[in-house]
Amino acid sequence: MNNASDQSEFQFVATYGEKELRAYQKLMAGRYARAQSEGAGVGILLAAILILGLAVFGAFKLGFVEPSAVRPVLYTAYFAFLTGVVGYYFVMRAYFRKFLRTDLRGGTWNYTFASYGILYSSSNLIEVRLSWRAVSAVEDLGRLVVFRFGAQGLIIPSRVFANDAARLAFVASTAARIKAAAESTRP
Repeated sequence: MNNASDQSEFQFVATYGEKELRAYQKLMAGRYARAQSEGAGVGILLAAILILGLAVFGAFKLGFVEPSAVRPVLYTAYFAFLTGVVGYYFVMRAYFRKFLRTDLRGGTWNYTFASYGILYSSSNLIEVRLSWRAVSAVEDLGRLVVFRFGAQGLIIPSRVFANDAARLAFVASTAARIKAAAESTRP
């Protein structure tokens, strides 16, 4: 393993353990579910409140609902809506966890972090090359270092680094490369 603070190249080989794969699946499934439901949730919330308000107002004006019954009707409607939003989040989270379980991260992976970007390949004949422009962020989660690109992620177990200082230097170095690549593509 090269020194993580070396700017030229950093290479290592990793075999993922079951706990690391589960941590990755849990992390990414939660992020996908939140991203999936953030925009839709706000829109549904606003539309539901508007429709509910108009329905209750119309029912009240037409005499279908007595003024004393408005508060219990509203509480029931809000509870039903909140249950639906929470249920949707958990269904989406379960869906993405199932989707991520089929990810082929098992086996041994070879990683190279170089000036051109990231190259990783597996014993399963998979090879991926990412330029630094394609990587949107790097996060240090302690146990894992996560690179995000598009809707996908790449995890590096912290155990491949000699110590915490080496991991922090690696994260700082790659974050600088990501930032430089993003700035070079701006007009």
